[in-house]
Amino acid sequence: MLLFQQKARAGAESTERKLYVVSGRGDVSEQLCQLLRLAGFSAVESISRCATQLSSLNIPEDASGVIIDIVDNKAVMDIVGALQMQIPRKVWCCVVGDSDSIALAQTFAHNQVGYFNLHTQLDMVIQAALASTELKNNRSAVSISVLGCRGGAGTTTLAWQLAGEIVRLKQLPLLFVQGSAGSHDLDLLAGKKLSQEVTSLNKNLDVMPADGEHYPDIGHDAGQRYNLVLFEQSIATADKELMRQLAEKTRCLVLVLDRSLSSVRVARNMIENVELLRRSSHTPRRLFICLNDTRPLAADALSLTDIKNLLGHPIDIVFPYSRRSASLAQGKKRRLHSPLDRLARMVLGDESASKRSLTARLLPLLRRSY
Repeated sequence: MLLFQQKARAGAESTERKLYVVSGRGDVSEQLCQLLRLAGFSAVESISRCATQLSSLNIPEDASGVIIDIVDNKAVMDIVGALQMQIPRKVWCCVVGDSDSIALAQTFAHNQVGYFNLHTQLDMVIQAALASTELKNNRSAVSISVLGCRGGAGTTTLAWQLAGEIVRLKQLPLLFVQGSAGSHDLDLLAGKKLSQEVTSLNKNLDVMPADGEHYPDIGHDAGQRYNLVLFEQSIATADKELMRQLAEKTRCLVLVLDRSLSSVRVARNMIENVELLRRSSHTPRRLFICLNDTRPLAADALSLTDIKNLLGHPIDIVFPYSRRSASLAQGKKRRLHSPLDRLARMVLGDESASKRSLTARLLPLLRRSY
């Protein structure tokens, strides 16, 4: 039997290894913890959490692995997205559940996450925990694209601040990649001369320029170091093929526009590309629309209602113009529930960030918009 065959070997190797079992079912958590200890893992911790509450997980980088009980939840992409956001890349993880569906297991496997049936594959769970190397090295990074729909809309600054806020909130490694059509002021924002290769700015934030306008092909070795890759690019002059490619390669898109008709037209074209992919592909894509007022409102500027009607899509976040801090680069004080904070939490999948109605959030701005 696997458990007793491996116990002697694992006992010496796993004395300091910390494994976490995440489950909302006490009996399942107790059973898994017991089997792991029998297999030689002396440091096993149980976390009482349902599969729908993974956004609040806090797994340390030095953890050995995480086993998550999803019960009968079949929302694979929601679970995979939560794992990508919450589990450090160096930490192995797998999911277990009640379903014996081969299709479900294959969908998880397609996304480089192992799925095991609780009733028939417990020995395989323990074997995977003992190996704890294959799956953690293959999980892909979360792809985020911040796309500017018009030159001068403040896309680079917003993307840079968003990257910093995500790193601050999650403490996970992020690679910031700027496309060739992006602003050339990134070195000023970073406060450091940037090379043509990867430049490390701090423990969890690296920067790299892209060769072109297309979503970058991150090498395997480099890509495995990051939980998130944020790509910033202008699509003001992008053709249909480039827009389609960016939509295909990205799991989360943030469109940045101003109150001009031209930026609304570009944003509308990208929204249509995303909607088309949603209908033809089983892989969901998250889309957020950001209105960034980088200058005082002109008399002929489009109103929020005009933009919403033209887009056929709600505006998720408004960054209002402020004379005191016209540039986000000057806004070093981060405030809870600020537009930047809300955007970062929405990108990270924090449901509470998007529960407040848009009208309630924008009520102070509505009079100023007309």
